[in-house]
Amino acid sequence: MGLLQTVPIYAHALFISVLTYGQVNYGGIYMKRIAMMALVSTLALSACNQPNVVGNSVSKDFSALLNTASGYTAAAGTAVYVDLTGGDRRTVLTATGLKANTAYIAHFHSKGTAAGSTNDCTSGGPVVGGKIGGDTVFSSDADGKVTIKGFQTTADLKDAAYINIHESGTPSVIPLCADI
Repeated sequence: MGLLQTVPIYAHALFISVLTYGQVNYGGIYMKRIAMMALVSTLALSACNQPNVVGNSVSKDFSALLNTASGYTAAAGTAVYVDLTGGDRRTVLTATGLKANTAYIAHFHSKGTAAGSTNDCTSGGPVVGGKIGGDTVFSSDADGKVTIKGFQTTADLKDAAYINIHESGTPSVIPLCADI
């Protein structure tokens, strides 16, 4: 039986052996290098599927909008986004000082016209581009930390002026906002 016929039959055993022992000596053939080459090839191919960056990464600090009496102690965080080839924007929001074990959503908004507004975050603009992360609801951990990630089309975000994080169950509760 040739090597090409033997590989499918023993692939499972070879995989388990490589994971368990790091090397295999099967039939006099030293297989460690072959297994490593397969792993490196797989990683190299998966890297080909990564999106290409068009612009620079933009990082904005969140401003706390609620006081500690509302259950938000020292809410803070960062919004980082970058436009990718193909017309998508990758956004990653990290926040701390939120309520523990609470579900959150986030949006980009265009600038609104609210009376008395002193910055984009207080302008009351409409949502653009839908929720960051789509229908995914992101929950804070026991320490009040949450990371929200998502992709949206840059065309839908062309009028975006700010990003805010809302409580999912009570969207009128907005602990953090970042003018962009």
